[in-house]
Amino acid sequence: MIKHSLIFFLLLCCSSVQAKKIIVTNAEELRAANEDAKPGDTILLKNGEWQNLDMILSCRGNAKQPIVFKAETNGRVTITGKSSLRLGGSYIIVEGLFFTNGFASTGSVWEFRKRKIVANNCRITNCTIKSFNNTNRKKENYWVAFYGKNNRVDHCNFIDKTNLGVLVAVILDDDRSRQNNHSIDSNYFGKRIPLGSNGGEIIRVGVSQHCTFYSNTVISNNFFEHCDGETEIVSIKSCGNVVRNNVFKECQGSVVLRHGNNNTVEGNIFWGNGKRGSGGVRVINEGNWIVNNYFYNCVGKGFKSPLAIMNGVFNSPPHRYLAVRDAVIANNTFYNCSPVSLGEGADTERTVQPINVYIFNNVFYNPGSNVLFNQYSPTDSIYFANNFISNKQNVHTIKGFEKTKIKLSKWDSYDFPNVAKKSVNILPDAMRNLESTRLKETFPKLAGCENLSYFMHLYNNSTQMGTSWKETVAKETGNAKVFKCKDANEVYAALSSGSGQVDIELTGNWYFFSKPLQVTANTRINGPNRQIAFSSDHNLINFFEITGSNTLSLENLNLMTDTLAFNQFINTDSAGSCNYFSIYINNCQFTGMDVIAFCNIQKNSFANIISVTNTSFNRITGPIFSLKDENDNKGFYNTEEMVISNCNFENNVGSLLNMYRGGNDESTMGPKLLFSNNKITNCRNDYELIRLYGVQESMVSDNIFTNCNPHSNTILYEDKVRADHQQKNNSLTNSGAIAENIFVTNL
Repeated sequence: MIKHSLIFFLLLCCSSVQAKKIIVTNAEELRAANEDAKPGDTILLKNGEWQNLDMILSCRGNAKQPIVFKAETNGRVTITGKSSLRLGGSYIIVEGLFFTNGFASTGSVWEFRKRKIVANNCRITNCTIKSFNNTNRKKENYWVAFYGKNNRVDHCNFIDKTNLGVLVAVILDDDRSRQNNHSIDSNYFGKRIPLGSNGGEIIRVGVSQHCTFYSNTVISNNFFEHCDGETEIVSIKSCGNVVRNNVFKECQGSVVLRHGNNNTVEGNIFWGNGKRGSGGVRVINEGNWIVNNYFYNCVGKGFKSPLAIMNGVFNSPPHRYLAVRDAVIANNTFYNCSPVSLGEGADTERTVQPINVYIFNNVFYNPGSNVLFNQYSPTDSIYFANNFISNKQNVHTIKGFEKTKIKLSKWDSYDFPNVAKKSVNILPDAMRNLESTRLKETFPKLAGCENLSYFMHLYNNSTQMGTSWKETVAKETGNAKVFKCKDANEVYAALSSGSGQVDIELTGNWYFFSKPLQVTANTRINGPNRQIAFSSDHNLINFFEITGSNTLSLENLNLMTDTLAFNQFINTDSAGSCNYFSIYINNCQFTGMDVIAFCNIQKNSFANIISVTNTSFNRITGPIFSLKDENDNKGFYNTEEMVISNCNFENNVGSLLNMYRGGNDESTMGPKLLFSNNKITNCRNDYELIRLYGVQESMVSDNIFTNCNPHSNTILYEDKVRADHQQKNNSLTNSGAIAENIFVTNL
């Protein structure tokens, strides 16, 4: 026995001696180091910029002696250009790398496989991916793709993904990657603005065709902030996963148990802070548990409710909606949240009501609301027990809900509800047949609302998640450079000045343009608050051409354009930049234009917002705002938000507004429209003046239509999926009707 112990000790010593530390300075040296690496070795990447790096690691360490590839100094190895990381070995650790200013030319940025060889027991830690996007927003890729088993991504930052594709995907293609026990933990997921289509999830575990397989992935202790890519922040499409102890701060969306059974969502904070569309958990399928979560001021509606329990499809195929069965909703706290949604999505297809849903030991505090939940299908198989609501809330109680005094404890500047009456630690009779061990393991004796110290610790700790190093941020270059331009040549010079932001003040009376104005920087053009003339001697095709992520702001322009020839006054490029643009028009007058479109938002382009306020359009022949070219019916659209307010439209011939979002997926919040306080007089079109096809949310209010389109519609609503349209105080005199559908609510 002593002899064997001595041999083991000597072998351990030998292996420690053999472990090497190697510094590599280029891709060839890195490739050679990977081929020669032995368990326990550390390979240091020299500080600096590594361009166009295909980092393929296939070496094999072991549990006690992993092989480590790390930055010489964490955060100081910057990987740019067409670069990627592939792991196809075992017990490999990658640490301290910074991917930015580039994109993966093929596949994912980080991938736990090398061609068909999957990785096992590998880890990527303390790394960042930031703005590493394909230049075309419709070119899909993942930032992280998990394959194999027992892999981990932790203490990393993921910031500003803008092209199509899930940020982190767990792939279950075959048995080598199922029951994988991956860990996604302690990361920071930063701003992801709305994508303008499906495919903007932060994390997706599985796909619909693999929904019956167990993944057993754990998503824990992550901080999600302003993750608004689409309505699914975390999309679970497999079985046996756990979403635990995460904080979702001001995110427009939910954790969605989309496919798969026996998943658990526990101990999370959904910190909505009143942000529009801020949700919580959407429940589908069987055996899913939502316990011990805190929902703070989550105000999403419908699918985006703090808690949405879906209706199912009879004999549903995997990609649709399987019925909710045997769900447990317990020990959760809802503070100033919008109503819970039961039987959500009920329609002629989704007809199967939730079965055996147990809702107990929850606290609902919202004195300002008289609605506890919205019900869209029968609830006779939903069992309520020992739930508390504030005695200040003017709501009719039903069996299983008790009004009681709820006091508020202070959490920094926030309130946290506590039930004066202790919750009763008993199970509803209907739950006696459920697995007792899961009950004991999943939540403590007291309701989640009584665990203030736990949630305080979780929130404070989560804000520290991500890398241990901080990115060096370049200093601001100062205010926009102001150009006073008396003629067109000076306008061209200002636009080509190379300034990051251009502020043009028009001081002349007449501007002769010989070519389009290229908006290649954030550009503001301010008129002199008097009429000026724009002209050209030939057709410019487009007057303004917007490229990339730039903002065009037009202010105080009073334009006479009778001698200015163009097809589109504002046109966007169709390259589909992953950097989104914005348009602002305020206090302008446009008179006498014959156009193919005044503002044409081309297919593939996408705006964060188009805002038109306090502006007049007179004697325009042709469409004014055209956002209709995303007609492939794949769920894409051209702007997240459209605002037309306090404007005058008079004596125009053609469409005033045409917005189109095709497809039948329900994964986006937009497009959103505000059309308010406008006057529309003597305007006509062969068809409707305003067509809203697939617009997800709209408010049309306080508009006056006079002598408009008397032989056709003024407004036409068309929708394939449920939408939220609201109307109020609109006046129509000698004008065509508003063609409403079932999704229009008149307030």
